[in-house]
Formats: sequence, structure tokens, C-alpha cells
Amino acid sequence: MIKVGIVDDHAIVRSGLRQFLSEHVDLRVVGEAGNGREAIDLVREHEIDVLLMDLSMPGQSGIDALAMLRAKAPDMGILILSGYPEEHYAINLIRQGAREPLHKSSTHVLAHACRVRQHPGPCSNSISA
Repeated sequence: MIKVGIVDDHAIVRSGLRQFLSEHVDLRVVGEAGNGREAIDLVREHEIDVLLMDLSMPGQSGIDALAMLRAKAPDMGILILSGYPEEHYAINLIRQGAREPLHKSSTHVLAHACRVRQHPGPCSNSISA
């Protein structure tokens, strides 16, 4: 069972992701957070294999939380969900420790991206958006 955490400032997005992931028997959502600070607390309190995290959130953003999350859970997969399609965002996020930046419209690859979390480094070669 792959334990997933969801971080997004929009409750409706978190709810939709939870519903989508509940349709996959090998994926289980173990917690949610609304910003980067809450994401750090979530990782501290729960054993999480993959963290699905929004890029832009009020307070502490996903970008701001990346280094601390990586330090607290170096083996955890961090999949950044973003509405920003620009390639330079993806490159910077990977450099900062994100496993795979995904556009929010890429739900067709989301479950697969969670499953390949155990691969070291970026999993871009395993996922086609």
C-alpha cells in the first residue's frame, strides 16, 4: 500500500484528489494539508511514501517547503501539482528536490506517478503526460 499525502490550499482540489486516489486499491491517502507549513507537520506526524503538493499556496508555498520536506523525509517522493505549464518551473523544482512536477490537468498519469515513487531521482522517463 502506497501512503499518499495531499497538500493544496483549495479544499475542493484536495477532495477531488482524495476521491480519485480512492479508486486505486494500492494507494491510500493518509493525510492532507493546506500549505507548506502544514505539509511539514503532516510529514512529521505521518509515514508518507508520496506527497502530492501544490506549487503556489498562501503562507508557505510548495517551493518554500521543498528543502525542509526533503530534509525530513529524503526517501519520500514529492510530486508537485501545478497549473503553471512553463518548463523553467519544472526544471527548478526538480533541482530543489521534487520528484516529478505534474500539470494539474494530468490526472491520467497521477496514479502511475505515485507508483513509480521508489525510483531514485526524477521519474520523467517513466511518465508521459
